[in-house]
Amino acid sequence: MTLGTLIYLFILLGGAVISTICLQYGTVAVMGALLIVPVFMFLFLVIMRIHTTAEVTCKNPVAEKDTLEKPARATIALSVENEGKILPISKGVVWVRYENFFSGEKGRMKIRFSVDAGKRRGRRIPVVVHHCGNVSIQVEKVKIYDYLNLFAMTVGKKFERQDILVMPPLKEIYLGRDRWYNETNEDSDRFSLYKKGDDPSEIFDIREFKDGDRFQQIHWKLSSKTGQFMVKEGSLPLAKAIHIYIDLCAATSREADLLVQGIYSVAMQLMEQKIPQYYIWYDNVNDIVQEHLIEQEEELFWMFEDLFKCRTTTNPDELVRAYMEWEEGKPKEAGLYLTVTDHDVAELGMLEVKELQILDLREEA
Repeated sequence: MTLGTLIYLFILLGGAVISTICLQYGTVAVMGALLIVPVFMFLFLVIMRIHTTAEVTCKNPVAEKDTLEKPARATIALSVENEGKILPISKGVVWVRYENFFSGEKGRMKIRFSVDAGKRRGRRIPVVVHHCGNVSIQVEKVKIYDYLNLFAMTVGKKFERQDILVMPPLKEIYLGRDRWYNETNEDSDRFSLYKKGDDPSEIFDIREFKDGDRFQQIHWKLSSKTGQFMVKEGSLPLAKAIHIYIDLCAATSREADLLVQGIYSVAMQLMEQKIPQYYIWYDNVNDIVQEHLIEQEEELFWMFEDLFKCRTTTNPDELVRAYMEWEEGKPKEAGLYLTVTDHDVAELGMLEVKELQILDLREEA
């Protein structure tokens, strides 16, 4: 029942009392009009409902904050079409629910709109988000009202959820060692599947001899079998992947934002150098250790989608303990440990990384 319905019932009750006390033609006529008007309003609303459709979309799945302190605006789009040629929609209301699982932010909103007859109206719905994470926005229902707000009808409800990544601004981070950039890939054990190179230790392809080929490239055994010179092409070494550990221990929302900003900035910096990265963290919601290889920007955002499904913790040893149970002590040459919590190098020795650089992202703020 709408507020307009309650007001109208009060007026109708008053009219009934007056017409009963004053049995005159005018009062009875007014009472009759009060009884007929709702019928027309309901019929008009039914006609509008038949000719109205609504849909919800998201044009930008990523919203980036200007500064870490300022909120971001995650925006979805509502499109309402009134195919009726005569009756415009003077009032419509959208109920929106949103939640940022990573930061814990959530809330509800009500948005009003109107649509002319025979028109389609687009309405942007911005949601103010203060902290980084994956914001899930859902339009719960869309209702339209008659011209006196006596009745309301639902045009659509439980629309598909729209997920928007709220990312921090990038910042310069000093990694401290040129070795992370792995400029010479001589000791790499990863080779391109799509491009040839000059590394003779791994064969990329074998083809017939052409003018300009070096005799050192000739595959003598295969050439003797085929009766013609065959040349082996070397492979292109790829940079070694860096193992990067993400410690989700954060005491405040501010520290959680600093952590996300540090991860994002390190990832983009290494990606510009075409360095693949293995990100490792403990998923405390599903009780597993996640490991993601990132080589392209799309893969980075997919990783953040999974990362934002986790909760931050106040236990600084959570990652190390979970990782040891999952990895069972497989040693690694080197790695980065991204954190916003105080750690001692000895505490992280159980990760069995020969050279582990601890990067406290609070110091980079």
